Amino acid sequence: MAEIDERDVVPDAVLLEHIFGNNQPSSVSVILQNWDKCVFKASFSTPMENGRHECVVRLEAQDATSASSFAMVAAMQEISSVCIPGLVPETLEFQYSVMEFVEGVALEEAWDNMMDEDRRSVTASVVEALLKLQSVRLSEAKKAALGGPSTGFIEDGRSLLSSVEQEWKLKRPFLTVQPTADPKGLLIKSSFEDIGSTIVTDSDTEYHSKTPGGNTRYKLAAIIDWELAGFCPPSYQLMLQNTYLGGANRHASFHMLLKDGMKDIIPRSPPQMALLRAMEIIFESRQRDLYEGKNIPANIRRKFMELLRLFRDEDPYVGWRCEGTSSPEFSREDLQKLEDEVIEDMVRTRQMKVKAG
Repeated sequence: MAEIDERDVVPDAVLLEHIFGNNQPSSVSVILQNWDKCVFKASFSTPMENGRHECVVRLEAQDATSASSFAMVAAMQEISSVCIPGLVPETLEFQYSVMEFVEGVALEEAWDNMMDEDRRSVTASVVEALLKLQSVRLSEAKKAALGGPSTGFIEDGRSLLSSVEQEWKLKRPFLTVQPTADPKGLLIKSSFEDIGSTIVTDSDTEYHSKTPGGNTRYKLAAIIDWELAGFCPPSYQLMLQNTYLGGANRHASFHMLLKDGMKDIIPRSPPQMALLRAMEIIFESRQRDLYEGKNIPANIRRKFMELLRLFRDEDPYVGWRCEGTSSPEFSREDLQKLEDEVIEDMVRTRQMKVKAG
């Protein structure tokens, strides 16, 4: 059991009383905890006012924007529930982001035990949900056209790229972004010559624009973590899958299946291609800089790519692909072993350098 850092956000007695009043939970199970946030499941012996015995609560370190962000996430979930009913957890209270607890197992945990038919069925359900969500647009009465809780609401694709650059920036620059006059837009140039550069014109950033059967044991129960949602170009969602691979998304086989399904619902147009290429340069330049700076997650990601023999396809719609014809299998246990080995090796190298000095 991991020790709790004194700086971690915790659901103490005062907070629990403030959230739930006199009906305090009989037990609290922490799902995620760090300096900035804490996500936990609260269970009750006496039902809550809504009749439920369980809920999920998300706490964040005190910030002036926290309450408004929770309200924004709740609004996003309410809008999305109209498009994909039954897949969006109900928000019970947004000051502390109290949500319905959905029974089921996280996809990351279940994937290793799923048969091929289950994997295809669940992935197809995710793609179907994404297709339905793409039909949602911000009101024409609003000036903003893009964005969400993580980026804020913005007017155009150029602002979206600027927001991504700011979110991913490091202490030292790993690329340059300069305005261009002819064509009018942005020149995004990596500090690493092999990654290259691209020009995204202003016109490029104007983007408006069957589940398998069989005997399956798994089905999609819910889509969670809506604080990462937003109104974004379809290609932005496609690019996110490439950024998750080797990090948040631990299953390369799921990545390949999802990307294969998504390619048919993402418009193949010059604007979408331009955004994909720009996002690729920004993210991969950042990863290269972190890797050369001996960042542990970046080194784990590099080793992950090498072991699974993954490489970047020239077609940005394809993204990462495997040298072989079959989807690579790499279990959670395999990844944990890889992480441990990379960390041990890097710690050993640092200790040797200290001794040598």
